[in-house]
Amino acid sequence: MSFGLSVSTRIFGLITAKKKKSKIIAIRHQITPTLGISYIPNFNKNNLYYTQVDTAGDKQQYSVFEKNIFSPYTGGRFGGLTFGLDNNISMKVRNPKGTGADSIKKISILDGLSINGSYNFFSDSFQLSPLTLSARSSLFNKINITASGQLDPYQVNGQGQRINKLVWDDKLLTLGRLVSGNIAVSSSFKGGDKKTNTKPEFSPGNYNPESGYTQDQYNSELAYVQNNPGQFADFNIPWSVNFSYALTFSKNYLLNQGFVTNFSQNVNLGGTLGLTKKWQLSVNGAYNISLHQLNNISMTISRDLHCWQMSIAVAPVGIYRFFSVNISPKSALLKDLKVSRTRYFYNNL
Repeated sequence: MSFGLSVSTRIFGLITAKKKKSKIIAIRHQITPTLGISYIPNFNKNNLYYTQVDTAGDKQQYSVFEKNIFSPYTGGRFGGLTFGLDNNISMKVRNPKGTGADSIKKISILDGLSINGSYNFFSDSFQLSPLTLSARSSLFNKINITASGQLDPYQVNGQGQRINKLVWDDKLLTLGRLVSGNIAVSSSFKGGDKKTNTKPEFSPGNYNPESGYTQDQYNSELAYVQNNPGQFADFNIPWSVNFSYALTFSKNYLLNQGFVTNFSQNVNLGGTLGLTKKWQLSVNGAYNISLHQLNNISMTISRDLHCWQMSIAVAPVGIYRFFSVNISPKSALLKDLKVSRTRYFYNNL
């Protein structure tokens, strides 16, 4: 149960070219601030307890469901402010090869640069939440780049433990301690007539706030589409190739070593091939560069059943093995009306 009220607006800044024949016509900066108040009662207070974890007397919170089953309620009561700030930069340029409406082309420089956080008035310490910083952009409308990081606004002591003292007490020109982050680069290419190909509803770098999805909801739907390509096959595309690279890092405190940064790198490759007008084959694979480990390779064959679509997927190689059969309608309005059968296997068991 939660209660909330939020307000948002948009602020525009525009720089226009002084010369009429300048290649760059204008540059626009859009700022979207959001501010909200919310309250979430604590339904889990009877299931949480504190216990001493070291000889220094430090205590840590645990749940009675620890290592068993998870409580259905969020821990702690929240009542305070949520805030965010998003930025978008784009420009209009002249297209020498275009005529009429095509003579002006819009180019996105920065799809988004946002920072979000919250402040809990009911907390007795650490009222300010970690700040989430994220950025997204696309190069040449082909290469999508996303990055995010988590900034801790509180200081740590000599043992690497957080203390209830803001970093701004000692350093004013900082947003906090960078504790984790990730950078991802992805791209895709496809064959056929681009004018006849339908634009996918979910694709990297194409998030639109007016779609009705939040950024997290859009990323969740996008992840499902990418992990289940056979269920969203476009039989009008004769072939396609996609590539993505992700780098994640986190800082952990180790005794006698201080904060150590751990890195993880992953590469994903995939593609589709239209065997006939009604059959399509897709292959996807993932490799962990840091561990020199093949995560999985999956193959999917899809069949066009007019208003319906059938897909059979199998992953015979990798840590996680599975096979699945799915029959679903093509209509987006009926996407939840589907019949699927999936079986997973781990470590050959």
